[in-house]
Amino acid sequence: MTTIPARPRRDKPTWICYLQNGFFAWFIYAFGATQALLRDEQGTTRSVAALHGTFLATGSLIGSLLAGKALMHWGRGTVMRVGGIGAIAGIIVYTSPSASFPVTLGGAFIAALCGSFFVSALNAFVMDHQGDAGPSALLEMNAAAAFLGLLAPLAIGIATATVLGWRAGIWVTVVALVIVEFARGKNLAPYRTAARELAHEQRDKMPREIYWSLVLFMAFVATEFSMTFWSADLLRERCGFGAGAAAASIGTITGGMLVGRLIGARLAERHAADFLLRGSVVLSLLAFVLAWSFTWWPAVLLGLALGGIGISVQTPLGIARAIQVSNGLTDRASALALVFASIAVATAPIALGVLADHVGVHLAFLMVPVFLGIALAILLVRPVAAPTASEYQPV
Repeated sequence: MTTIPARPRRDKPTWICYLQNGFFAWFIYAFGATQALLRDEQGTTRSVAALHGTFLATGSLIGSLLAGKALMHWGRGTVMRVGGIGAIAGIIVYTSPSASFPVTLGGAFIAALCGSFFVSALNAFVMDHQGDAGPSALLEMNAAAAFLGLLAPLAIGIATATVLGWRAGIWVTVVALVIVEFARGKNLAPYRTAARELAHEQRDKMPREIYWSLVLFMAFVATEFSMTFWSADLLRERCGFGAGAAAASIGTITGGMLVGRLIGARLAERHAADFLLRGSVVLSLLAFVLAWSFTWWPAVLLGLALGGIGISVQTPLGIARAIQVSNGLTDRASALALVFASIAVATAPIALGVLADHVGVHLAFLMVPVFLGIALAILLVRPVAAPTASEYQPV
């Protein structure tokens, strides 16, 4: 269960990855908070405005499908840079003052497509660069993303209340990502930029075992997005919360995720990913029972907070697990994981919503323990041993 501590090396390339991933998360978390504001400006209905989310998910899926070939052709460093510049351009298009509806749709699509490019490269690089400490480093990187994600809606709210307007809250991302590229510098060698160094990934065959880990990862993503998308409606239906109070209360989940990732990063230094994932699934199931069973709002909020802690480690360690069983095909595994994640994001919350229209949110929420049950079954039936130091060395 325990090993000699494998602590991440927080060198410059690692910090660059943390910051690039974190400030893109700022945009993703702020994106939802801007939808009502943009809808008011453009005079569209809710169903029409929701196409922004559809284009965001579609861009992410297409970008994930293309990321593997892009990494093989250009190498990681170039993909990080090109993807980062493309995401900046997409965000600028999305936030252009007086932009028409088709233009903002295009901006959301471009930002997501290019963002998936560099996120795939970041995950692959961090896992290889950190060696045994890769899972812990991925948790740290996602903890930074959760922290910035908590700040993003707050920044949108503050900017909206000032003469700057809501767009200023998202332009923080643009400025930050530009600074990150300047900080990265011209030399991309530390990121293993040469595509020829990844030539073995084009020749070797992906092991079949990885698909168990990819389905596991998909179940984790489905759980996380189902909870974050629909918990507000659960609070309104079960606890009588108003729309504003219910939306604000989702901060209990994201706050729990931040705490869980900070703690999980330290635990991952000593414990195997499967051990932590099994524990996280059990905690998530117990938290679900608490949140689902009560109508007393303190109990429901406590359940959501504990659920946030439980799901916090699942997606970072899920992608780390997929990469670890890829037989060294790190870049292809990272890109493939994002494809599975995009499918989960595009289908699971919608399926829960459709079911909720027929049976109510409370009963529809039972899809969450179904996802968690699938994940636990895979962890028990198809366990993965932690790699030894001789098997997994940093590069």
